[in-house]
Amino acid sequence: MAERADPGGACYVDSGMSRVRIAAVAALLLAACRTTEAPSPAPSSLATAFATSAETARVPRDLLVAIAKVEDGLAVPRVRVPNEDDAIPTAGPLQLRHGALNSLERGAVLLKATEEELRSDSDRALTAGALVLAELGAKHGVTADLASWAPALAELSGFADESHREVYVHEVFATLAGGGTFEGRDGPITIDAHDLPPSLTIDLRSTLRFAATAQYPAAEVIEFSCTNNKCNPTRNGQKAEMVIIHDTEGGWNASVATLQNDPGKSVQYIVGTDGRVAQFMAKGVPDAENITAYHCGNRNYNERSVGIEHVGYATKPYTEANYAASVKLTDYLATKYSIPRDREHIIGHDQVPNLNRIPSTSPPCPDSPAECAANRNYGGASKHVDPGVWEWPTFMARLQGKAKCNDATDSWKCSTSTTSRFQCTNDTIEIEECSDACNPPTTDAGADGVCQVKVATTPTPTAPVDAGAPSLNLAVSDEGCALAPGASPSSLLPVAAAICLVRRRRRRR
Repeated sequence: MAERADPGGACYVDSGMSRVRIAAVAALLLAACRTTEAPSPAPSSLATAFATSAETARVPRDLLVAIAKVEDGLAVPRVRVPNEDDAIPTAGPLQLRHGALNSLERGAVLLKATEEELRSDSDRALTAGALVLAELGAKHGVTADLASWAPALAELSGFADESHREVYVHEVFATLAGGGTFEGRDGPITIDAHDLPPSLTIDLRSTLRFAATAQYPAAEVIEFSCTNNKCNPTRNGQKAEMVIIHDTEGGWNASVATLQNDPGKSVQYIVGTDGRVAQFMAKGVPDAENITAYHCGNRNYNERSVGIEHVGYATKPYTEANYAASVKLTDYLATKYSIPRDREHIIGHDQVPNLNRIPSTSPPCPDSPAECAANRNYGGASKHVDPGVWEWPTFMARLQGKAKCNDATDSWKCSTSTTSRFQCTNDTIEIEECSDACNPPTTDAGADGVCQVKVATTPTPTAPVDAGAPSLNLAVSDEGCALAPGASPSSLLPVAAAICLVRRRRRRR
């Protein structure tokens, strides 16, 4: 048998050709077959991408890596399929974004590409980011001294307020000073430790809690303005009666800078992967929880809800710190505003009615998270599917609320933390705590997750004390035992003697 190429470029077998003819034409036909295939992109490691980008833009390679580490951008995949309606459009390891400095737009201009192209190709976005950094370095007159890059880093951060810009600079310099090996998308990335002034590397994050007071005590404050179509300072007579859960599809810094600055979008709170919480406080508005934030693509729902963004991705498990901080924040909001702890009032963005298809006042999507995400009638006007793989059964249980039965399946599913498993049985969510790690099924996705279920223990009841019963009142010394007068009748003397003997032996050891 032999291969040859048809006019459309496909290769097929001609069983009638002789072996001699095969020998004569095999190489030529195989080459013809290969030329018809779409060329594969050249493999590129993240380490190579950093080296190439640094050389192209003539910026320090280790500085680029340190920025990417602070941005949580080292694990960003090489090729992405960006959603044009993402609330937080980001690109590449440096997380180019629409901040006070629109580094995403500027990077696209410098590389002569579109923003969508940069968001799709992380290596091109890295080069674009290096060019933006080089431009900022020239603007601020950097020298061979790494510390001279401080003003450029502050501007690159995209934060509008000085406090967060300064924290960002210190985080980058602390990463450079410490050096180390960090996990990248395709292997470890290493930078050497650099000599930098301690005044530029101290951790300033704790100072943010004291810079301004948030309504939620555990939060830091992110100031922004309702101008530029970012929010409405009031709820137009409505009251907060829902909490809407979102994810950012970007890292903490990119998400905060974008939500602080990008027109047409806002939210009340954001929760980080490490449990960090920040409240967005609109300037001149004392009750920032009761603005109409533009977070879910439905004005009616925006007026009646508090939005919480979570740093993470709809397709990836959320961290335990994410859940723990979110439970505390949601509990605070539910208590403060008397919000029912059920799935009609604590919902995901994927449950919000799409006002372009159904009335904006329609109830939240009642179906399973997967069905809501696939239904174009929901997800707000831009058809969002966040928060994605959010674990509603465990989240609502920790909130002392009630999940929908279709938030789970009829087979046991392990929690992300592997400390429990949950299922829906007889229209009721069941959750079992595991004494060991819960193991998900390896082949059949519909099979049960397996673990050793913790057995509930009941404390052993103590016998009630009979107030009228005689008691033994023994005083023990090295010389002997004394029975207090009237403490026991003579019938208990043998027992008292035995106890006394034991106690004396213990004292003499």
